[in-house]
Amino acid sequence: MEVAKVIDTGFSTADAEYPEILQLDGDVTLRFIDWQASRIEVFFADPIAMRWQMAETLIEGEHFDRCHQIENSQWLQQHIEQGVISETESYRHYKFNFNDAGQFEVIALNYRLKT
Repeated sequence: MEVAKVIDTGFSTADAEYPEILQLDGDVTLRFIDWQASRIEVFFADPIAMRWQMAETLIEGEHFDRCHQIENSQWLQQHIEQGVISETESYRHYKFNFNDAGQFEVIALNYRLKT
């Protein structure tokens, strides 16, 4: 069963402005203005999949305005079963929820806040 675990990102997606998703040369960067009017840029390392949706879907442990790592991810498992990645690689399924604006999901090795 999939479970969402809140992660401490050092920033907040709660009440943030609509995000901008950039994909360039295989890299993905998520940009948005947070509730304190600070510009936030998040870089995702070696992403293999991403998606944005405006429909809100929440699973156990998930908050509509927080960032999560999805454990026992079916989406991640799909990529392993199809040979896109192997189980020995450290890919993770991240989900960033922007209140009513939408949800951004990505499968990547990790993420970091760009300064």
